[in-house]
Amino acid sequence: MENNCNCETNYCINCNVKNCVYHAENDTCSAGKIQVGNSSATSVRDTCCDTFKCR
Repeated sequence: MENNCNCETNYCINCNVKNCVYHAENDTCSAGKIQVGNSSATSVRDTCCDTFKCR
């Protein structure tokens, strides 16, 4: 996964997972880019953020 983003915080992605290393104070994601998983998802409940790293 190549990352060409120079952003410090991704203001377009809201995140309320406070125990993720990429969680920012303003409830946004600070990862340079994210990977959303479960390629066989059929509903929102079947998806997950594969970029998540526990603090």
